[in-house]
Amino acid sequence: MPLPGQGVVPTGNLYLELTSVTRRAFVPVLFVQIYYATPTLFFLLGGAEKAAGGISQITVPVQGQSMVQGSFTGPAGGFNSPSIVPGIQNAQFPLAYWVVPVPLYFGERVLQASDMVISTLKARMNDVWNVTVQNMGGLIFVATAPTNPLFPNGFVEAFDSGTNYPTYGGINRTAPANASWGGQLYTAASGSGLPGTAGYTRKTMSNFIIQITDLAGGEPPTAIMMAPGDFATLNSDFIGTEQIFNRPGNEYNMSTPVRSSFPNLNVAGVPIYADHFVPAGSVFAVNNKYTKMFMSEDAAFDFSGFYPLIPLGQIGQQGVMVTGYNVVTAKPSSNALVTGVAAPAF
Repeated sequence: MPLPGQGVVPTGNLYLELTSVTRRAFVPVLFVQIYYATPTLFFLLGGAEKAAGGISQITVPVQGQSMVQGSFTGPAGGFNSPSIVPGIQNAQFPLAYWVVPVPLYFGERVLQASDMVISTLKARMNDVWNVTVQNMGGLIFVATAPTNPLFPNGFVEAFDSGTNYPTYGGINRTAPANASWGGQLYTAASGSGLPGTAGYTRKTMSNFIIQITDLAGGEPPTAIMMAPGDFATLNSDFIGTEQIFNRPGNEYNMSTPVRSSFPNLNVAGVPIYADHFVPAGSVFAVNNKYTKMFMSEDAAFDFSGFYPLIPLGQIGQQGVMVTGYNVVTAKPSSNALVTGVAAPAF
């Protein structure tokens, strides 16, 4: 309803009369007030691979131990007879299917056929995408698949060492032959190269990257994700060393901007950024050579189209968007998870 008594709008009976004969002046744009950016999701979507049908739609052959043995030989060139050592097994993951139904009711379409400011249908279809990416972006950083088989896997169970999630992809990490199937799991308050209770600085982040790179076989992570408050703590350590240099001949006045702070950071060649969905106190180091999103080739943000509800005794239509996906890693040790990071900036 229009607001009475504000600006030149009167109150009382005159207000009621004007509302009966006067149109409202709309801004013909719908401004969405909710939802967050999902940088990690789009980082994964950019390198997503297709998955087809079948049982265990994502099956990844992995080698967990040496399959041959070597030795030094003498002048006669002798060597031990080789033995067969099985070293390959399959890590298996299903696709999780996310569906969003969309209603299209008779009265709504009749009323908006000609006199329409904002199309509710377009708003709903736009919201299908928003609701979907918010859900997908948040589930990346929580472990729901171990307790609910309908949900996709995430980074938490993928990067676990076996302490909290002993089985991943159907492979038992606690078995002696599967020790390499664990990720790098750290608690910030303990262990060398970690920030303790003070939050990350340039030095402790550099130590952390070098440490996890070594334990990953020499491969550095592709990127590191932090909660905004923890990222701000690290960023403040960079800000404290900023210097601004004046170049001879340059003029500076009130309209000359001076840049400070950083939207993302880079330590030891590894980009670091903030993601709203990262739980406070957690840091994820990801190697996207082995950690991927798989998307169903038959259901990749596909919309069914609208179908009539007349068989149900209703004039209207209904459609549904469906997408099948999962986020898995083929080499958990190339990734790392730190929990218990303290001293967030906010």
